[in-house]
Amino acid sequence: MQDSNRLRALALFQSSLFFLLLILLLVCEKGNSLIYGGLSFALLICCHLYIEYRLKTEHASSSSRIISYVVLYLLLCTLVVWTTRGGEESPFWIVFFLPIIIAASNLEFRATLITCSAALLLFIGHLPPRMYLHHKERVEEFPELIGFGIMFFMVGILVYNFAQKHRQQLQLKEQLNVKLLENQQNLKESLERLEAAEATLRTKERLASLGEMSAGIAHEIRNPLGIISSSAQLLDREFTSEDDRQLLDIIQEESARLNGLITDFLIFGRQLEPQRQICNLSGLITRDINSLHNVAEQKGVTIEFDCQCDPCEADVDADMIQQVLLNLLLNALAATSSGGKVQVVLRLTANLDIIVSDTGCGIPEENLGKVFDPFFTTKSNGTGLGLANAYKIIESHGGDLSVESQLGKGSTFTVSLPLEGV
Repeated sequence: MQDSNRLRALALFQSSLFFLLLILLLVCEKGNSLIYGGLSFALLICCHLYIEYRLKTEHASSSSRIISYVVLYLLLCTLVVWTTRGGEESPFWIVFFLPIIIAASNLEFRATLITCSAALLLFIGHLPPRMYLHHKERVEEFPELIGFGIMFFMVGILVYNFAQKHRQQLQLKEQLNVKLLENQQNLKESLERLEAAEATLRTKERLASLGEMSAGIAHEIRNPLGIISSSAQLLDREFTSEDDRQLLDIIQEESARLNGLITDFLIFGRQLEPQRQICNLSGLITRDINSLHNVAEQKGVTIEFDCQCDPCEADVDADMIQQVLLNLLLNALAATSSGGKVQVVLRLTANLDIIVSDTGCGIPEENLGKVFDPFFTTKSNGTGLGLANAYKIIESHGGDLSVESQLGKGSTFTVSLPLEGV
């Protein structure tokens, strides 16, 4: 804002100065030259204001256009001095500095010297012939002409040096602005990475503390649960009535369900160390899909597999990866209603990606950041450890598990495994 105000003030000052010169012309000039001189001077002022406006509004004027402006200035300045010279040299010879200043401010040094030479020749051309034809006057006026010539070139050189320094400062300022923007962008990216690292660290710390607590509770529960299950099996041999057997079956089924829950707790609580071996991921995915074929048929859901890198062998723990895939597929089937579709894509990009997407109900935006948190679940009979364990397994492989979802349109879970393990 301050720069624009300063430029407007400078333009107003220039215009005022030209109008002041015009008034001086009208006051000082007499005779027929008053009308012609005033008109020519007014034309020069209008031309100057127009060119100044074009130079300020154009971000980068071409050299040819600047040269055309300089030529127009020279012609109009010549018109002014010729219409105001009277019997002597024109008192407004100083207008020849205008094309010199424009050339020195916008063109190269050679073009500036050529403009100075042209202005000097045009200035000499308007002088009365007696000043260089008569020997006496030539001797008297020659030092003054030399002084005029030196003045023309000094103004051109001084303005060119000043403009050159100004251009260098602008170029340096632009370079600094570019570097500042780059540093700002790098700082923004660094802050984003730092925030992501902090979020990951908080998640890991939370998972570690919950894992230790879960492992301790699971060990304490598993022993009495094993006693209950074995006692039910022994009682099953003693009782023969149907009612007794149904009660014992319920005890064993619930014991088995609790044992599975405790297994999830133990997996979540212990430090995972994948037992890596080379396996065919496309075959592993195919087996998981086939094992869930009946479940999908009962729900009326179609499962599709798009393998884009078959055969795709990876150095992973096959049992762990299969557990992750089964968990993701079961969740996708549970979220998809009849007529929907679950799709699995295996592709090789910067990482090895396994993408499980569905056309189900989707996940609310406020829950997207919690789906991998332990014990977070929206299912009435869920434990909230399935996706937490899946996330931990993929993390133990050096990979990443992410989710994208739109409410009412479905969800997409992406398993990204690093290529070092492929």
